[in-house]
Amino acid sequence: MAHPYPYEKLGDESKQILVGAQREAELSGKAFIGTEHLLLAMLRLQSSTAYRILTKFDLTYENVARKIAAGPTHDGRRRGQQVIPTSRVKRVIELAFGEADAMNHNMVDSAHVLTGLVLEGEGIAALVLQDLGATAERVIAEVEREVDVPLSGRGKLPISRPRGSGDLPEPPNIVGLRDKLVSIRFALKHAVDGQDTEHALKLGREENRLERELERATKRWLDSPG
Repeated sequence: MAHPYPYEKLGDESKQILVGAQREAELSGKAFIGTEHLLLAMLRLQSSTAYRILTKFDLTYENVARKIAAGPTHDGRRRGQQVIPTSRVKRVIELAFGEADAMNHNMVDSAHVLTGLVLEGEGIAALVLQDLGATAERVIAEVEREVDVPLSGRGKLPISRPRGSGDLPEPPNIVGLRDKLVSIRFALKHAVDGQDTEHALKLGREENRLERELERATKRWLDSPG
């Protein structure tokens, strides 16, 4: 996988994950290396820091692979066609290098690549992780604990709570709407990438409807007396 960053700064785990991602793409018959292939490669490499972090969320190769496979399929690659990384994967690698620099680490570890996956936020991997409970905020916190740097609280922050509610969890109806939105966005991403225009339009309308419903439900909750 070609990228504009110095290959020698990639740690052994990161190199193995990049090679593994290409293998995952080839095994699935895809013409591209997507963020989902990076995630699957991390779950294959059980000796990696990224794998240890992901298992804290009870994630396995099998359940993540099933989640990815549940979406509409993409066009397969033709025999002899080169498998190339998507722009999202390139962005993940860019973010990983930035994370290593920010943490004053000389090498880009698999933990930095995992952080890049969730910070990128819009690829299949990020959507699957969020759908399975590994939100950006939680993953980044686990990465920072694992590599022993101060917790930054970055990632997708939770919605503001009503005053005085402390750590009060969101009501079940809001949690349910959020879960539905994640699933719809995951399916929409697959539909767009698969050029299924009719299905994508239908999912887009459903996404807009759920967003409006979630906004109304959240406003009612935030405005309710403590």
